Amino acid sequence: MEFALSVFKLIKYKLSLAVTLSAIAGYSLYAGVAGSSLFLLIGGLFCLAGGSAALNQFQERDRDAIMNRTCRRPIPAKQIEPSSALILAIGFCVGGSLILWETGTLPVLLGLLTVLLYNGLYTWLKPRSSFAVLPGGLVGAIPPLIGWTAAGGPLDHPVIIFVSTLMFLWQMPHFWLLIIRYSKEYEAAGFSTLSRTLDDNQIKRLVFWWMAVSSAFLLTAPLFGINLRPWLFISITVLNLVFIGFFYLILFRTTSVKMLRIVFVLTNIFLTIVLLALILNSVIL
Repeated sequence: MEFALSVFKLIKYKLSLAVTLSAIAGYSLYAGVAGSSLFLLIGGLFCLAGGSAALNQFQERDRDAIMNRTCRRPIPAKQIEPSSALILAIGFCVGGSLILWETGTLPVLLGLLTVLLYNGLYTWLKPRSSFAVLPGGLVGAIPPLIGWTAAGGPLDHPVIIFVSTLMFLWQMPHFWLLIIRYSKEYEAAGFSTLSRTLDDNQIKRLVFWWMAVSSAFLLTAPLFGINLRPWLFISITVLNLVFIGFFYLILFRTTSVKMLRIVFVLTNIFLTIVLLALILNSVIL
C-alpha cells in the first residue's frame, strides 16, 4: 500500500489528472459527446503524463533532495529507488503511448512531443536559463491538441488554437508564483530563475498583468468560434472579475509569503472551472 502511494506521488497524479482534463476539454470541443476513443485518450494520456512526471523526478532527484519543497518526494525520501523510478517512468510512458496510439498517429506523436519538451528541453534549461518557462508553457498547451486530434479535429482550427493559447498563457504565472515563494530554495538547488534579475515586487506585477491579459483573452472565446451559452458566458465573466480582484488583493495587499499559496491555488481552481465550463458547454444539448 505504501509503495502504491509512493508511485502515485512519483507520477504526480494531481498534475497528470489536470493534464488529462485539458485533453478532455479539447476532445469535447470537437466531438461533443463521448466516444470509445475518449476512454483511450484518458487512460493513455494519464499514463504518459505520469511517466513524464516520474522521469522528471528521476532527472532532478539530486536537486529535489536540496529543497524543502521537494525533499519529501519519493526518490529523495528513499521511498523508491532511482533505478525503480526510472523503470516505472519508462513503463508508464511506453504503456501510455501504446494506449494513445489507438486513438490515432497524431495524438501519440503530440504526446511524445510533450515528453521531449518537458523532460528534454525544459528540464535541461531550468538550471541554465530563466527562459525555461517558455518550453514549460508549451508543454501545457499541447494536451488540448491531443484531445482534439484524438476526436478527429484538424490542428489549424481556431477553436483549438484558442484553447491551447489560453493554456500556454495560464502556465506562465504558475512558474513565477513558485519562484516568488521558493526563490532561495531554487537558487540553492542551482536553478536559474527570474529572481536573479527581478525583485519580488517586479515579479508580482509581471504575474498580475499577465493574468489580467490572460483573463481578458478568455473573454474573446466567441471570436474563435466557441459559442458559449449566454448564462455560461456571463458566469465566467463575473467569476473572471472576482478572480482578478482577489488576485490583486492577495498579491499586493499582503506581505505573507504563505498567502502566495492561496493565489497559486486560486489560479489552478479558476483554470479547472474554465475547462469544466468548456466541456459542459460542448456536451449539453
